[in-house]
Amino acid sequence: MSIPRQKHFDVIVTGAGPSGMMAALTCAESGASVLLLEKKECPGKKLLLTGHGRCNMTNLRIPGNFLESYHENARFLTSSFHAFPPEEVREFFQSLGVPSHEEDDGRIFPDSQKAATVCEALEKALSDAGATVLYSSPVTHFEKIKNDPKQKNSFLVKTENEEYNSSAVILCTGGKSFPHTGSEGDGYALARENGHTVTALAPALAPILLSSFSDTSMDRREDCGAEFTLAGITLPDVGTYLCIDGKKGKSARGDLLFTHQGVSGPAAMKLSRELPVDMGKYPAGKVQFVIDMLPDLREEEVEEKLLCAMTENPNRHMKRLLCETFHLQEKAAMLVLSGETMDLSANEVKKEVRKTIVRNLKASAFDIEKCTPIDIAYVTRGGVNIKEISPKTMGSKIVEGLFFAGEVMDIDGISGGYNLQHAWASGRAAGKAAAEYAGN
Repeated sequence: MSIPRQKHFDVIVTGAGPSGMMAALTCAESGASVLLLEKKECPGKKLLLTGHGRCNMTNLRIPGNFLESYHENARFLTSSFHAFPPEEVREFFQSLGVPSHEEDDGRIFPDSQKAATVCEALEKALSDAGATVLYSSPVTHFEKIKNDPKQKNSFLVKTENEEYNSSAVILCTGGKSFPHTGSEGDGYALARENGHTVTALAPALAPILLSSFSDTSMDRREDCGAEFTLAGITLPDVGTYLCIDGKKGKSARGDLLFTHQGVSGPAAMKLSRELPVDMGKYPAGKVQFVIDMLPDLREEEVEEKLLCAMTENPNRHMKRLLCETFHLQEKAAMLVLSGETMDLSANEVKKEVRKTIVRNLKASAFDIEKCTPIDIAYVTRGGVNIKEISPKTMGSKIVEGLFFAGEVMDIDGISGGYNLQHAWASGRAAGKAAAEYAGN
């Protein structure tokens, strides 16, 4: 797209991710002249990856569960979520020609099952609303400047090749995770330059790296045989928790997937933000990921049920017995059995071994190697301090006319459409407030 001759805009939005596109569109629909600057060659690169390419647009369980879903800073979202709740997000995209449907756990997806549909609809809406969009235009600096005393204060915004002026700026540069999509942490430096503080950054919604998987030849239980590998095993609806220095920490429940590096899936990713980040590799046994395969049963109930099954089926092999008794997949049963126990019949298993099996069913512990690198996390924990931002307008309390939206702020949610809902709602709030501030 050619460089616009116009150099002054009511509002300049930095970053064409979901929050930036929503903010720019809201400004334009409010009558403001808008320039949307994006560092990459096209918009919504991270948006295209959401929901495994299907775009989990929002979640109907919001705002009922937002306090636990957005962690320690959840209350900051109350106003923006009330103003633009999930049902209105669906109606908004329906008006753009993107019908949607509900799947399990309240998750909302476009009927097309393609994230590109959502991104293309936003692009078209921006064009129809008259917004100017420039790609390959990373913002390198912006500052508030003093003009003629009779005029409103304005901002000078610099890219690598051009300079622009605006009455308001909305910072929507994303976090520091998935840097290949453009989220390289640029916005944090820009925020600091304008007087804001940035809280410590850490990975959130990331896979967890297990020590025994650091060598890909070790993603197997050696006592289960060379053909048995953990990679690819999915454990549905399990309980998980962290154990740090021998003390039980945060817990989560959901599906779990073993990979060649460790564990992924909702149950693991919910806990990844809780890992200690102030060290390199963790000492052996210091930080552990613990799996409870039977979260609805107490340990004594598991033992009673197992003993009953063994008594009633004395000649049944233990692997088959576990699968039948607790409805486990075969590989999940193998995970809690040692090689020597695998082919034993129930009547050959001694009391001590039975108790070990029960403990493994309720608390299979794996050493965690280190905190997951932030660049392979789906979301960044930390960001611009929300104490310096108005929750109603997303406006800066430090620099009048500066607004924020999306992941650049210290807000992160669980998986399932929660982070996109934050992007839409904060982008909407910032867009309305910035357009109003600019006199529209």
